[in-house]
Amino acid sequence: MSLTPVRRRLLLALFMIALTALLLVGAELTLRLAGFGHDPHFFRKAKTTDGELVWRENRDFTAPFFGETLVRRPQPVRLPLKKAPGTYRIFILGSSAAMGDPEPAFSLARVLEVQLRAAYPSVRFEVVNAAVTAINSHLVRGIAADCAQLEPDLFIVYEGHNEVIGPFGPTGVFTPFLKSEAAVRTLVWLKGTRFAQLAARLGRSKSAPDNWGGMQMFLQQQIRADDPRLDTVRAHFRANLTAIAASAQRAGATTLLCTTVANQRDFAPFLPANGEAEQAYQQARLILDAGRDHEARALFQRAVDLDTLRFRADSALNQVICDLPDKVRITNFGGLAIMDLASTLAANSSHGVPGNEFLYEHVHLTLRGTHEAVLALLPTVAADLKARNLASAPVAGPLALDEVGLRLGYNTHEQAMITLELVNRFSKPPFTGQSDHSARLAAWQRRADAAQTLLARPDATDALRELGRRAVAASPDDWLLARNTGAMLVARQQPAEALPLLQRAAAWIDDDVDTLVALGWAHHALGHTAEASAAFAKARALEPRYPNLPKAEAE
Repeated sequence: MSLTPVRRRLLLALFMIALTALLLVGAELTLRLAGFGHDPHFFRKAKTTDGELVWRENRDFTAPFFGETLVRRPQPVRLPLKKAPGTYRIFILGSSAAMGDPEPAFSLARVLEVQLRAAYPSVRFEVVNAAVTAINSHLVRGIAADCAQLEPDLFIVYEGHNEVIGPFGPTGVFTPFLKSEAAVRTLVWLKGTRFAQLAARLGRSKSAPDNWGGMQMFLQQQIRADDPRLDTVRAHFRANLTAIAASAQRAGATTLLCTTVANQRDFAPFLPANGEAEQAYQQARLILDAGRDHEARALFQRAVDLDTLRFRADSALNQVICDLPDKVRITNFGGLAIMDLASTLAANSSHGVPGNEFLYEHVHLTLRGTHEAVLALLPTVAADLKARNLASAPVAGPLALDEVGLRLGYNTHEQAMITLELVNRFSKPPFTGQSDHSARLAAWQRRADAAQTLLARPDATDALRELGRRAVAASPDDWLLARNTGAMLVARQQPAEALPLLQRAAAWIDDDVDTLVALGWAHHALGHTAEASAAFAKARALEPRYPNLPKAEAE
């Protein structure tokens, strides 16, 4: 029977579609077999030096979204493939504020783990820092889905500051802004394919940045408070948080969503030329000085909401979090809980407005701020532990801030490194454009000078050595503490004492560049030429642009 012209055209179209799909699948498989591109999933299986299979972080997780030259690395993770009985596994999800910028060794994950181990010594805790700099809820959603496959008990989500500037936000720095939620999810999936990654590499603009520019990358991306795209951002945020909670629920995990904290009292709008935001901020400062705290609080929040460089979550985004229980029908444990950290830390701040006592700059928590946040989280974690029959009550109250600092190795050396990083940060845009920039930079420079004076004292090395010894002795399995203590000893010209600590850290996490570089310098100082070259070479293969990494011929 002959086909009509319409049927012939239809069959031809179907044939071409099938052929195209087959070619694309073939190209995708060929690229994967050739090892091209990056896996979009957060975890990978790896084998340790003693042959154990474990879950590790995927170092290139963000490459499909940021590009290979701008990739942001997750924090090192090592988990057994199968969770041991009696273990309580927590995943901290978010971006840099959750990750612990500028030093993840003193992050929410680290402080929470110290507190939980002290309160429940019979329970095994695994607290995973699954937060990554510069991402937002579009990517956190995927991380949560991956974490849900690893027997989680609790997700703690601290996200919101990057919703406008992160991937698929309206600034468009990394990826295009899309109004449709379905379009975003489709593009996320496509970016995980090797074919799309090849197309992105071939089509990469010559004007695209080769180096990470930090916050300076967004200086031209101003978004006014009345921009209609912000409504789409909030809708996407709500959908992503809903999906995160649903992933947790399917895995039997509890989700604890936290509102985000911003420095309102001691941090001017990024662009003083934005008259409305700056006027609200300056008026708030005057009213605060007059003792009218309640009026000042509203104006400080208004200044954040009107700031056109949107590096801080506005009140509407935090409201999305607070309203979410009405949108997600999940109850009881294995469900959803809300923690209004913004209000909690505000209540504990001077004048009821978050400021420098809890934040380094605009959004990143100090150790004190992190400690306050963890104290607020502990009752919910305790209730979940009890609901899972893992513990009935804590055996001791929360550790004081000073004790937490001692256990994490928060010493003068670490504080000096943080201070120097912040001085460097505040010396660049967009901070240099703030009306309070000079005062902030001068204050942090004084702190840096004071820290350097303390480190120059004749007894400084002995004091730091003793603090490090006590911290490591109390937590001998803490690879990160061993790494930081070893790196500190290298900086203090104590390579022989540093070497075993750095070797211990490298045996636990063998591809941490900070460990490898410190290990290389320890070997170099001890005259171990071959070992130093091997450590530097491995670090160079992982991060060719890493600072303080010697050139191959200089080793």
